[in-house]
Amino acid sequence: MSLDQSPEARRRRAGLPNGSRPPFRANGSPNPGAHGTGSNNPGIGAAQAAARAELRRRRASAYRHLRAPRKRGRVLRIVLIAITLFAAIGAGTVGAVFAGYNAYKGQLPDAATITNMEPEIDTDVYDNAGGLIHVFHNESYRHIHVDLTQIAPYFKDAIVAIEDHNFYNEGSWDLARLVESGIADVTHRGASLQGGSTITEQLAKISLYGGADPPQSIDYKIKEIVLGNEIALNFTKDEILDMYVNRIFYGNFAVGVGSAAELYFHVPADKVDLAQASMLAGLPQSPTSYNPLLYSGDETINPVAKSRQKAVLQAMQASGYITQAEGIAAYNEKLTVYSYATSEPNYDPDFISYLETYLNANFPEYASPGGYEIHTTIDQAKQNLAQSTVTKLVSGERVKENMGDGALVSLDPQNGEVLAMVGTWNYSDPYFGQVNEAAAVQLNMGSTTKLFTYTAAIASTKFTMTTPILDDYFKFPIPGSAPYSPYDDDRHTHGVCPLKMCLGDSFNIPAVKTEYATGTQYIANTELAMGVSSLDQNCGPDGQYVNWPTPDQWAATLGSLTCGITLLDLADGAATLGDLGVQHNPMPVTSIVAQQTGKPVWTYNPAAAGRQVIPANVAYIMDEITSNDNNRIREFGRNGYLTLNPRRVSAKTGTADYFMDNLTVGWTPNLLTAVWVGNPQRSCLQQKDVPAMKAAIARGHIVEAGEVDYTYPFSPNDLAKYGLKPAHPSDPECGHLDGVVSGYSGAAPIWHAYMSAALKGVPDTWYKEPADVVAVSTGQGFDDSDFYLPGTQPGASTNCTYKGPTPLPTETCTYAGPNAAPPPPTTSPSPNPSPSPNPTPPILPTPPPH
Repeated sequence: MSLDQSPEARRRRAGLPNGSRPPFRANGSPNPGAHGTGSNNPGIGAAQAAARAELRRRRASAYRHLRAPRKRGRVLRIVLIAITLFAAIGAGTVGAVFAGYNAYKGQLPDAATITNMEPEIDTDVYDNAGGLIHVFHNESYRHIHVDLTQIAPYFKDAIVAIEDHNFYNEGSWDLARLVESGIADVTHRGASLQGGSTITEQLAKISLYGGADPPQSIDYKIKEIVLGNEIALNFTKDEILDMYVNRIFYGNFAVGVGSAAELYFHVPADKVDLAQASMLAGLPQSPTSYNPLLYSGDETINPVAKSRQKAVLQAMQASGYITQAEGIAAYNEKLTVYSYATSEPNYDPDFISYLETYLNANFPEYASPGGYEIHTTIDQAKQNLAQSTVTKLVSGERVKENMGDGALVSLDPQNGEVLAMVGTWNYSDPYFGQVNEAAAVQLNMGSTTKLFTYTAAIASTKFTMTTPILDDYFKFPIPGSAPYSPYDDDRHTHGVCPLKMCLGDSFNIPAVKTEYATGTQYIANTELAMGVSSLDQNCGPDGQYVNWPTPDQWAATLGSLTCGITLLDLADGAATLGDLGVQHNPMPVTSIVAQQTGKPVWTYNPAAAGRQVIPANVAYIMDEITSNDNNRIREFGRNGYLTLNPRRVSAKTGTADYFMDNLTVGWTPNLLTAVWVGNPQRSCLQQKDVPAMKAAIARGHIVEAGEVDYTYPFSPNDLAKYGLKPAHPSDPECGHLDGVVSGYSGAAPIWHAYMSAALKGVPDTWYKEPADVVAVSTGQGFDDSDFYLPGTQPGASTNCTYKGPTPLPTETCTYAGPNAAPPPPTTSPSPNPSPSPNPTPPILPTPPPH
């Protein structure tokens, strides 16, 4: 369709009124195309000027109207082109970013494994009443894990408010903080680089570098962001916060809020109040600067830490967690903070050292920090009593008797549980205080070893408690060497004594004669079965010195072994007699519990652990011999240190060669205690004085008869007679005991004092006589019965019987107990029965030499 080209139509399209002529230009030219600037019609009026202005307005409007659609189309095309370009560029960029993200992700730990990166959790050690006595922890830190639900809400609010107040509303990283931090890092504003990390990123940082300072680099920051993002994708906010508050460092060896609460305030994390929580929450930013313990003068807390606490309280108020009044009250609350030393349990160090050894040998998986509760057998009341008793009596005799040290072990003989252990009179002693003489040192047990000799002798049926033995000198042969000639401690002989009195008075020669007839190997195996495991433990740097006695090592019954045995083993062996022949290995642990689950991973079962290694009747006879005060009157008198009248108690003393070691072991059915006193170092002679001593002895200058050469255990008093001084004059922990000449006067007073107090209020009980024991009354009143294995009593016939629960291989009489074989079926007698032969008596053992 063509446009109307008539003048009128053109005027309409131009916006002119109908019938109007084209306006003249200002110069009056009738030619609309003229370009003159002047006017040939100066008389033009205002109306014409107005008309021209209107025309221009309408033309401009029409132009804009016609051009607008064309402009929008152009802009749209530009936008589409830009989008296309950015899309092309963006696709490459996104691909590159995605590839880079995955490349960094591949260098990082799997976020799902972050839960396994918690520091080693402390293992708590408790006594038998549930009191905390020690903590096994990493050398560099202590760490208690506390679930977020078990942390005081005050602390959760405080840590979020001061560390990351948008934590529950933001992603894994905060762009504004990150940009601000980045600008500061690039421009190096401030003395140190700023942090822009959220709690999630800080958890990522801990997971990447633990407690170490991370490198300040873009590469590291990208890794932190990537891992933080992965953590955010794998865990809830509460799970992230739980891991974070349990892994950050609060100073003074405390990792995690649980450790910090216990360390600084001695309260669990769920019991901290607002003041304590705000103090703790301020520490992670700079544990050294904000250390609450850095104060002096009249201050009670580090003023810088106090200022930080104020900032935390203000942040909590700004976040709406507390009111201003609550914040002011918390800030004004006086806090008492404790040092690491006072927060570290350090009870019963000798028992703890023994416990560590036991765990490493039997439960290595629980011996290190790992989040366990180890419930021990230690009775804190008995432990405190034992320590105070040993310390008091040893300290009173240290100089006068040259009694440098003492040790004590107390067991429950019914189950082997270690109730008390004192390894030294003073754990802080600068020379030997931290040597555990109770469990870690093999000692000469002296005459206490006779317990095992006589137990084996009676079990062998070669001896009874009334077998007469001549206490007179005898030379015991040793092939290839001079014979062994023992003597009694008082250097006298005492004629014939029944075995019960030879043992009670602790005469040496009868003990060696009994050993000679019974056999050293039989006795040693009996001893080992009774729990004396150190008998089979060698000594020396490479274990080159054999402790097990040779067949002709006759001094073994007097305690003279190459290495000796431990006090704990002596106690355990005697405890076998105390439980009528049932042996329990010494037990320091009742249960081990996993903290995370609260479930036991191991529990002690005494019934399953016990083993009948000695016949009950043999053990009972030994209990009767060692508890009868009549058997030791000659050497120890009546009602002395080895009695607990009116309570019945078994006891035996021991004294090592040269009076080096003094011992006493004794028991009731429910408590056994072994005590040692002596010196950790054999001789006080200094190495530099050895030539002088050799020369003096060569000249015949002998102070005591036993000084064969310079190896004699010289005491400080001995050296003074030679004009010499010991290495530590003020600490007599070397040489033999001076005034104490037996276990009775050395260790027995400690044993008596401890047992008397420990058994106070405990019912007085004694053993029930086994059914397979033959009692023969002597008619002498006090403890007038002697006890025998069936068939070994005086005048026993060959047709004797015994009852008991089961038949025993050591018995010579016929077993008639409940498990006896049924008699053969009866048959009708023959008309002329043949006479039965007389019974043939068994061959009795060869009597021992007297």
